[in-house]
Amino acid sequence: MTTVAGTGSRGPSGTAYPHIVEQLRTDRGTLGGYVSDASIFRRIPEAVFEPRSLDEVRDALALARERGWPVTVRGGGTSVAGNAIGEGLVIDTSRHFNQVLAIDAEARTARVQPGVLCDALRAAAAPHGLTYGPDPSTHSRCTVGGMIANNACGSHSLAWGTAAANVVELTVLRADGALVTLGKGGTSDPDLDAELLRLRDDNLALLRTGLSRFPRQVSGYGLHHLLPEHGFDTAKAFAGSEGTLGIIVEAVVRLVPVPGAKALAVLAFPEVFDAAAAAPLSRRPGVTTSEGMGGDLLDTLRTSQGPAAGDLLPGGAGDPRPAGGWLYCETTGETAEEARARAEELRAEFSSHPEHRTVDAVVVDDPDEMRQLWRIREAAAGLVTRLPDGGAAWPSWEDSAVPPERLADYLRDLYRLLDEHGLRGIPFGHFGEGCVHIRISFDLGSDAGLRTFRSFMEEAAETVARHGGSLSGEHGDGRARSELLPRMYSPAMLRAFAHVKSIFDPSGTLNPGVLVDPDPVDRGIRPAPGQRHREFVPLHALSRDRGSVVDAVNRCVGVGLCRSDDGAMCPSFQITRDEVHSTRGRARILSELFRGELYPEGTGSEEVKDALDLCLSCRACASECPVNVDMATYKAEFLHQHHKTRRRPMAHYSMGWLPLTSRLLHAVPGAARLVNAALAIKPVEKAVLKLGGVDPSRSMVRFSRRSFQSRAKSTGRQRSERPSRGRVVLWPDSFTNHLDSDIAAAAHAVLSALGYEVVVPGGFVCCGLTWHSTGQLTMAQRVIGRTLGVLEHHLDGTTPVVVLEPSCAAMLADEAPELLPADPRTARLAAQVVTLGDVVAQHTDDPDWPFAELEIPALSQVHCHERSRRGHGGTEAVLARLGVAEAQVETGCCGLAGNWGFEPGHADLSRELGERELLPRIRELDGAAAVLADGYSCRTQIREGLAGSEHEGRQGLHLAQLLRRALRT
Repeated sequence: MTTVAGTGSRGPSGTAYPHIVEQLRTDRGTLGGYVSDASIFRRIPEAVFEPRSLDEVRDALALARERGWPVTVRGGGTSVAGNAIGEGLVIDTSRHFNQVLAIDAEARTARVQPGVLCDALRAAAAPHGLTYGPDPSTHSRCTVGGMIANNACGSHSLAWGTAAANVVELTVLRADGALVTLGKGGTSDPDLDAELLRLRDDNLALLRTGLSRFPRQVSGYGLHHLLPEHGFDTAKAFAGSEGTLGIIVEAVVRLVPVPGAKALAVLAFPEVFDAAAAAPLSRRPGVTTSEGMGGDLLDTLRTSQGPAAGDLLPGGAGDPRPAGGWLYCETTGETAEEARARAEELRAEFSSHPEHRTVDAVVVDDPDEMRQLWRIREAAAGLVTRLPDGGAAWPSWEDSAVPPERLADYLRDLYRLLDEHGLRGIPFGHFGEGCVHIRISFDLGSDAGLRTFRSFMEEAAETVARHGGSLSGEHGDGRARSELLPRMYSPAMLRAFAHVKSIFDPSGTLNPGVLVDPDPVDRGIRPAPGQRHREFVPLHALSRDRGSVVDAVNRCVGVGLCRSDDGAMCPSFQITRDEVHSTRGRARILSELFRGELYPEGTGSEEVKDALDLCLSCRACASECPVNVDMATYKAEFLHQHHKTRRRPMAHYSMGWLPLTSRLLHAVPGAARLVNAALAIKPVEKAVLKLGGVDPSRSMVRFSRRSFQSRAKSTGRQRSERPSRGRVVLWPDSFTNHLDSDIAAAAHAVLSALGYEVVVPGGFVCCGLTWHSTGQLTMAQRVIGRTLGVLEHHLDGTTPVVVLEPSCAAMLADEAPELLPADPRTARLAAQVVTLGDVVAQHTDDPDWPFAELEIPALSQVHCHERSRRGHGGTEAVLARLGVAEAQVETGCCGLAGNWGFEPGHADLSRELGERELLPRIRELDGAAAVLADGYSCRTQIREGLAGSEHEGRQGLHLAQLLRRALRT
C-alpha cells in the first residue's frame, strides 16, 4: 500500500484512512444517482466521496489506490461526453469543496477551490467590476474545476477564450498523491519539468503543426501550450485533460473587466447554413458573441413552453419571411450608445449584404429583453433533447468544431450524413468560432440502433477531420469521442498523448477509458437495450411520452438545471445540495430501477423510495426543466406500485383521505366545533398527530364550523343587482370547503358583485389531489370519476369553473385528463377551469369596477402549482388595478407542499425551505403590507413559521379575501 506522508492513519481493523471510509457513500441510492452525467453513458461507481479539504482529497485518493479503484473527479456533472462518471471512486467537489478563496482585483485574478460554481465566482468578482470570462450555458451549476478539466468555453469565448486561456495557475494532486503547482514557465517539480520538456522537444514540429490550428481545436491534450513561444505553460497544457492527469485542488484564474454597456443584435437568416456562413464576418472588435441556432429549435421551444415562447425572436413562426437560423451577436461599449451603435451596424450590414442577407433582425439593449432572448439560446442544451414531434435526441456528436470559415460547408455535410442514416437533429452553438452543438435522434434502445449510432459516429469523425476540424470544440472527448481520435490525429500525436498520460499517471488510476486507452464509443450506454427490464404500465396516460414511464424518465438528459439556485427547481436540492435530491439524481435512480441491476427488487426498493421521499411534488421541474421532467408524476406512479404489496404509512391515510374525512365530519351537526375544541388541548392534539402518523412538531388542522357547501345551500343562490354576466361554477375544493370556508364565501361575494350567477355544486366533489400526491392513484381515478358524474350537467366546455386552491386547479386541468384519458369529460372540465384572478382580470377595464383602490404593498407567495402550471398573470393584473404594489417570493414552493411537510422526517427541511425567503421577507414587511397566499399549504406554513414570534398575528390572505376587503359597499 502507498501512503502519503502526514495524512491518514491505520485503524484497529488495519484499514487505512478510517475517517474517509466513514464518509464514503456506498448505499445503492447514492450509486444510482451518480451512474451518469449529462451524457448517454452509464457507469456504476464503487463509492462517492464529497471532500471538504485538500487533505481529504489526498486521503481519498490514497484509499482508492489501496483498494485498486480508479478515480473520477466530478463537479456539476454537466459533462455531455461522459467524462464525469467512473466505476471506482467518484470524488464530487461541488457540495463542500467550493469556495472562492481570494479575489485580487489589481491583478485581475481569483483563487478558487475546484467545486466553486461559475456563477458564484462571477458574483464574487462583480463588486470589483470584474467577471470570469468562460460562460457555458450551464453557468448556474457547472463548477470552475470541471470547466478547466473539460476546457469549457461558452458564448463569450469570441472575446475571452476558453477555460484554458483563462488559467493562470493550478495546484494538482498527481495519482501517487504528490502535490504539484503548474503555471507558466514550468511546475514546482523539477523532475516533472524535465520529463515535460523532453516530451516537448522530441515533438516540436508535431505540436506546432498538429495542434491549435484554430481556437476551438480542443480534442486531445493541449500540449502546444508547452511550446517555447507559449512560455512552457504547464497549467494551460493541463487544462482540458478531463481528469486523466491529476486532480485540481486549487486554481488561480484570470478575471476580465465587465463591459460598460451591452446590446444584442439577433440576426435572422433564411437557413441555418446562411447563419453559419455569416458568422465569421461578425467576428470583430466590440462583438463578444456570435451564437447560432437552427430553425427547428423554435418549434421545439414552443412545444415545450407554449405557443408564445420565442416571440421575441425575429423571423419566427407566422412571420411573412420565416427564418431558418439565427445569430446572437452581443456588442459592448463604454456607453450604451456605443454598444447599441455596434449592434445597429451589424443589423444594417447584414440586412443588405450581397451574399449573407438577413430576413429580419432585432436590436435590444434593455437588460430584461436581452435576458429573455438569451434564455432561448441557453435552454437549447435541454430543449433539443426532444424534437418537435416529441421524439428523443441524444448527445455524443455534441461539440464538433471546424475553422469558422468552413462551418457552413461542414454543416451541409453533417446534414447529408444525418439524412443518410435516417437521423435528425437541431444544431446550435458558437458559430463565430466554428463550434456546433447538436442532439441527434439516435435509437439507443435497440441493437440495430446502436449499430447505426456507431456507424454515424465513425463517419462524422471522418467528416469533421476532412474539414480540418476537431471532434470536440469544448467539453472534452470523454467516452463519447476518445475512441475516434485516430480519425483526427496521427499515430505520432497519439503517442505524444499517451506519453504525457504516463508521465502524470503511470498507473492509469485517473479517469481510465478517456483520451488514452479509450472505451469504445458504444460501451455502457444508459438508454440501451435492457433498460426496460422492469418497466411497469403507468396509470397516467403519459401522452407526451407514448404511454411509457421509461420514455418519460429518459426526458432527463442531465443538463442539471435542477442543481441551480436560479428559479424554483429543485427545492430539496437547494437545501441539501445532494445530487440524489436533485431532479436529475432521482431520474437517474428511476432509470436504474427499470434496468433491474442495481435495484433487483424493482418497485419494492426502499432506496428508490428514499430517494423520492424528499421530492415535494412542487412541479417546478415540470415547467422549469428544459425538457419538462415531471418528477411529481413519476413519484406518484412509483408510490402506487411500491405500496401495492406493502403497508402504507399512516400519513397516507390521515392526509390522503382528508377530503373524505372532512366531509364526513361536516355531515354531523356540531361535530367540527367539538373536534376543534378537543384539538385545542395540546396533549389531545399531539396524540391525534401521533395516531395519524403526522410529524408531532406540526399543528393539527382546524375545521370550519360549517362547510362552505352548507353555507351556500342555506343562503341559496345569490343574484347580483348588476346585469348578469352569466353563470360561473364555484368549485368547493376540500380546503376552502372544509378548512377555510371564509375564503370560498369571499369568492362567492366577489363573483356576485361582478354580476355573475354563482353556482356551488352539492355532494362530494374532489379533484383527487391528496390521493394523487400519496400515490393512491386508483382511488384518485375513482374520486375524479365520481366528481365528473356530479358535475355532468355543468360540463359544457364553456362555463367557467372557478377553482380557488391552485393545486386543485392544476389537478383538474392537467392531471385528471392524464389519469382518465378515455373520459372526454376530463378534457371539457380542464378547458373550463379558471382561477379567480383570471375571471376578475377580465373586468379590470370596466367603468363600474366594484372595488376600491387599496394603495398598499403586498408580498405574494405564488403557489408552486400555479407558478408551474397555471400562471399568475390574472392575479398580477387584478392587483395592479387595485393599486397593490406586488412583490413576489422568487424561490417557489413555500416548503410545506401539502401532505409532504406533515409527514414524519420532513418538518425540519420544510421549515428550512420556508426560511429561504418567504418567512424572512414577511418579517421585514411594514404593518400596512398584505401577504398573499392562495394556497392552503402556503398559509399554513406562514402561520406556523410566525407562531410564537412578534409577527404571529400576520396571516396569509387569499386573493378572494383581499378583493372582498376592497368591495365598495
